[in-house]
Amino acid sequence: MVVLTGSVSAFPVNQPSPSFFECKVRPYYKYRHDGKAGRAVTLVFKGSKLYGPATIRVSCDSVTEETSVNEPEGAGEVEVLLPAGAGVDKPCQVRIAVIAPRTALYRSVIVPPQRQWTVYIYPHSHVDIGYTNTQEFVRKLHMRNIDVAIGLAQKTQHYPEGSRFVWNPEASWVTEQYLKSASPEKRKRFIEAVKKGWICLDGDYANLNTSACSDEELLRLFHESNKIQAVTGVPIKTMVQMDVAGASWGITQAAYQNGIRGFLCFPNIGTIRRPWEHQPFYWVAPDGKSKIFFLQALPYGFGYNIKGSKIGLYKIQGNDSTLDRIRTDSPLVNFIDPLIFEETAKLEAAGSPYSLFVMPWSLADNSLIDADLPDAVRLWNEKYAYPKLIIAGAQHIMDDFERRYQDIIPEIKGDYTEYWTDGLGSDARRIGLYRHAKENLVQAETAWSMLNDKKPAPCGLIDSAWKDCLLGAEHTWGYQDPKAPLAKQIEQTKAGYFENAFKLGEQLLDKTFRPIEVAGSNKIAVVNTLSWDRDGLVTLSADQSAGGDRVLDEKGKAVPSQRLSTGELVFLAKQVPALGTARYTVEKGKPAVRKGCTVKNNVLSNGILSVTIDPQTGDISGIRNLKTGREYVDKQSEYRINGYYYSRSRDSTGRIYSPTHVAVKVKENGPLVASVVVESEAEGCNWLRREVKLVLDQPWVDIDNSLDKISTRVKEDINFGFAFNVPGGTTRLDIPWGVMIPEYDQLPGGNRNWLTFQRWVDISNKNAGVTWTSIEAPLIELGGMTASHLLGGAYGHRNWYKTLTATQPLFSWVLNNHWGTNFPLEQGGVMHFHYGILPHGAYDPVAANRFGLEQNRPLLAVPVGEKPAAGPRVKIGNPRVFISVLKQSDDGKGMILRLRSVSDKPEKALLSWPGGEPREIYSCLADEKPGSEVKGDRTLLPYGTVSYYLKW
Repeated sequence: MVVLTGSVSAFPVNQPSPSFFECKVRPYYKYRHDGKAGRAVTLVFKGSKLYGPATIRVSCDSVTEETSVNEPEGAGEVEVLLPAGAGVDKPCQVRIAVIAPRTALYRSVIVPPQRQWTVYIYPHSHVDIGYTNTQEFVRKLHMRNIDVAIGLAQKTQHYPEGSRFVWNPEASWVTEQYLKSASPEKRKRFIEAVKKGWICLDGDYANLNTSACSDEELLRLFHESNKIQAVTGVPIKTMVQMDVAGASWGITQAAYQNGIRGFLCFPNIGTIRRPWEHQPFYWVAPDGKSKIFFLQALPYGFGYNIKGSKIGLYKIQGNDSTLDRIRTDSPLVNFIDPLIFEETAKLEAAGSPYSLFVMPWSLADNSLIDADLPDAVRLWNEKYAYPKLIIAGAQHIMDDFERRYQDIIPEIKGDYTEYWTDGLGSDARRIGLYRHAKENLVQAETAWSMLNDKKPAPCGLIDSAWKDCLLGAEHTWGYQDPKAPLAKQIEQTKAGYFENAFKLGEQLLDKTFRPIEVAGSNKIAVVNTLSWDRDGLVTLSADQSAGGDRVLDEKGKAVPSQRLSTGELVFLAKQVPALGTARYTVEKGKPAVRKGCTVKNNVLSNGILSVTIDPQTGDISGIRNLKTGREYVDKQSEYRINGYYYSRSRDSTGRIYSPTHVAVKVKENGPLVASVVVESEAEGCNWLRREVKLVLDQPWVDIDNSLDKISTRVKEDINFGFAFNVPGGTTRLDIPWGVMIPEYDQLPGGNRNWLTFQRWVDISNKNAGVTWTSIEAPLIELGGMTASHLLGGAYGHRNWYKTLTATQPLFSWVLNNHWGTNFPLEQGGVMHFHYGILPHGAYDPVAANRFGLEQNRPLLAVPVGEKPAAGPRVKIGNPRVFISVLKQSDDGKGMILRLRSVSDKPEKALLSWPGGEPREIYSCLADEKPGSEVKGDRTLLPYGTVSYYLKW
């Protein structure tokens, strides 16, 4: 505001008169007498109040308007409204005169521009499945909120448009739970409320750490909402993410494949709010074509700061059984003034081209509904013309943005790398179960289509397992106070999601193979669920291999085998057909022996690689290609390969502890498998054991690290380090539905301190590189141990890296307890971490992808009678394209074939049908609804996916 001093004409007075007035330009518009919006300016009188009748003349933009006032009791302030349109798009000079019988006052003021903002309010109760109370308590609270919301929407239908109540359940988990237990009458009422727009549904199952998910798991994120659409008949085209800061780039393609066209993100208030807040963009998938509208709006915690904190968590989180909603006598008290004026002013000052502002409204995590909201909005809109408030769902918000601004909303590509994934390290053992579970599920679904295609798949079992995976990936891990007695109960329920997912995956595999299994048989069917022929080491238990040590293939030829020191028998299966089986026979006799793997003087060799173990540290100090002589361990680095690094986050010395009392022992001495075991003492553990293994004819290194963790609440980290010798190498991460180069493919504001990957990481220069995988532990740090000093989740955001310049060495961040809320404070017991290292030449996406998938989806061995009649029904002729899943369709009438490309160029799959071409082939999306009939190959976009609905 700029105030220019004007002249004052004084008249003889018999009562006090103001000597001058100041002008306060307001950030809002009110309704003029003609019904139009006028910018408000408050005249503040000095020296005395304004008494009696007066005329106020306002001149602006060649328009002069007069208003009469009469203040017999005296007025310290008078508000005037500018002519319609004044001060909206550009500054304007306003000349104001106050003419009274005994005085005349004049002022000139420059009014800066103020847009006529529309403010969308998204009412919800943040779905934190367990954070505020037990998971069951939270479930019932959100279900009750739906009933309250429908009643509130019905009662406010006579309110002016914009103030009529609508409710956003936020997650389809809530709707699923409601429909599952609702009476027929409630179910009907709910469906009608959705059709009327009283209940607005969004597509994602829950607020997930999306970058912890696998590709098929991300598609499953929308599985329930697809079913809910079928029930209500109302399309769901948006997803909403609360609390979680950032999201996997893969969500774009997964959402698009499920008909989702918009993503509204309301992160935790402690996150980095810039650079994307209130700056919408079309988030383009790695395929370059699929895209969704993305808007990061105001953080969801403001509702608590403004109002919820004044009422108290006990009431608003449903602990008072007499309350089913929050209502006060003063709806406009503790509302959005002055927040809305401050925030919109910032956006105008920054030059934002948008006049829409979006904010969520929730009084807390898992809160009761704020029943004041429709009255607060109604009263606000009666008082102010602008900012105009509208209660809405995500679809309404997205539609208005696109209607007004579609031509200027930019397209952006890249990974919005998440922050809260560091919590994955707070329960390392169960994260390992979860990582195994989702790979088991895909293997089981694929194997069912191979072996039991004429039998209905156990859809209930499959759905339950995937939902447990999703609830595991859901961002809530524990109670808001991890020290409270209730915390253990909540943590145990969360742990159950991981354990159940793993258990159900094992049950599904067992159910899949039961029809062909013959217990005690010496005939072993080796099953390959991947879409290319592959070799692999097969391990049989002592019971499964009781028939002997010699293994024959289908032609009766002996294959390399070896009885391990554990009593298990291993043999090398060669060229197991894609989506097929090979049968082997175990018999008495000596194993087929030929020159193979050896261990000598702490050096392992399999004729392709030599691996040297440092006897002092137990680390791998050398990995050399025996044909080229290339060394893959960085000898100049302070780290080596598979080094154990323990740190205490509050240790002022910054000390990193390495193992002590190291002992290296030969475990297996070939010829098929050679391995050494490094046993040592290690800070933070009762014991540490690292096994390094080479296998005949396999050009990679297997590592199996196990430790017995000491449970402690001292803030701590465990990393395994990998310092590779790849000068100038480019790092690539396999992420769901894409490949990401750190920094290059990361959006500004995304996390640089730690990242997650799906199945493999590759570091390569033009001549050489390594592909690396970690089976159980998805968190990595690049360039150093970049997260050990970061504590407290959101509270440490000022220390987060803004850029990532060095990407070597690589650290597997397997364990931490940095958070003081939500996550377990300690963990202990025996844990396993498996790694694979594939040295190679220049980067090859096919080899990297195959290596990662083969390590995560090993060959499966089943004792059988005759060889299962399971030939590949489909073959892929292009190695850059692979089958993500081949499964029975949900309707039981066909099969779903989903393909994924790892190429940065368009590709054809080159499909062929060894068992006969399907009778009908349709295109489909992830909802599995048959689309148009397909003739010939469809083109996969770069890093793209296509799905087919097949009928034989």
